[in-house]
Amino acid sequence: MNQRQELFCFEYAHSLNATEAAIKAGYAETSAYSIGHENLRKPEIQCRITELLDERRAEQQRRFINAADAAIATLESIMADAAATPSARVAAANSLLDRGGHAVINKSLIKAKVNVNELTNEQRAERISYLLGQARSRRADADTDGDA
Repeated sequence: MNQRQELFCFEYAHSLNATEAAIKAGYAETSAYSIGHENLRKPEIQCRITELLDERRAEQQRRFINAADAAIATLESIMADAAATPSARVAAANSLLDRGGHAVINKSLIKAKVNVNELTNEQRAERISYLLGQARSRRADADTDGDA
């Protein structure tokens, strides 16, 4: 692979646009589309692009893990800070629990018109199961909306 092809690979891994990568690699604009298409069909170029994309994904994953670790450390320090307000400490604890998959049920989501004292133990268990399902469903919907 020559130097221009290596540069094409680098630029393609950055932009995922073959024409743009060909132009930035020094190919003529008039032939960039066809050269880009041709380059993408070459096995050695495909292999190099895959390597570069894998490196990019690994770096992004490392950065995400480092950021997550820093966020957790920040929340832990807020929880442990005696000078922090109680509400800040509780919010940090709830955030940690939520991110760890142990979400606290938001009481405002529960609108029960049932007197719990009038229920049998079996009915209470069914009601709790139902409410947990509702909370999980809302959380899954919120997670899905955040991914869009």
